[in-house]
Amino acid sequence: MDTAILKEIGLTNAETHVYLALIRLGEAARGDIVHTSNVAGSKVYDLLHKLQEKGLVSVYLKNKIQHFKPTNPSQLITYIEEKKEKLKKIEQQTRTLLPSLLAQFNSFKKKQEVELITGLKGLEVIFREQVSLLDKGETCFVIGGTWGTGQIDETIVQTFFEKIHLLREEKGIKTKMLFNINQKAVTEKLYSSKKYPETKTHYIEHTSPVAINIYKDRTVIIIFSSEINAIHIKSKDVAESFKEYFNLLWNTK
Repeated sequence: MDTAILKEIGLTNAETHVYLALIRLGEAARGDIVHTSNVAGSKVYDLLHKLQEKGLVSVYLKNKIQHFKPTNPSQLITYIEEKKEKLKKIEQQTRTLLPSLLAQFNSFKKKQEVELITGLKGLEVIFREQVSLLDKGETCFVIGGTWGTGQIDETIVQTFFEKIHLLREEKGIKTKMLFNINQKAVTEKLYSSKKYPETKTHYIEHTSPVAINIYKDRTVIIIFSSEINAIHIKSKDVAESFKEYFNLLWNTK
């Protein structure tokens, strides 16, 4: 019997052992439960009490001794339904609290202009925020289409940026990219104008383990080495400075 689901719905490992022991025994006093469940006797009463609160165990006196028996296992579904109702209430309360939390969070973000991101998971959060911030017709500027020093799996990096690029394209966000000339064949295959009509690409003699994304008042500097790190800067001045640099390179082609 696969009992992992009992832990998934909220029973601890010890509660699961005690509950299953009672299912096998049908009904029992404390000593038999301890023996069958292999749970320490000092903990059994507390665990039985918690199972009783969940509606999975009932208690009665027999010869002045407490005995326990499991309720109908269908009570597990009732227990899940009760948890769902509690979660709905928690969700409603969270939604009520959210505006206040967001106000404080956004107030803090205004002060926090630079953050360090590590790994693709963190980078995905930043790029999904990018797609959210940019409106249809606005432009994301990219400098440096290299995959770094070869220490990172190129396929994983390509797949990641294809996914993000598709999100931009689907929203109608324009992308102007300056890629390394050595990446031209791969780039034209991955980001062809037929596939992505909102994308324009120029090629430069530029090899670097760094790629730069500029949009609105944000700059994301991605460093490809033994792992992926990124510096996320929120500053209009910094973004405008990098955009000028981008245009300088773009207009030389």
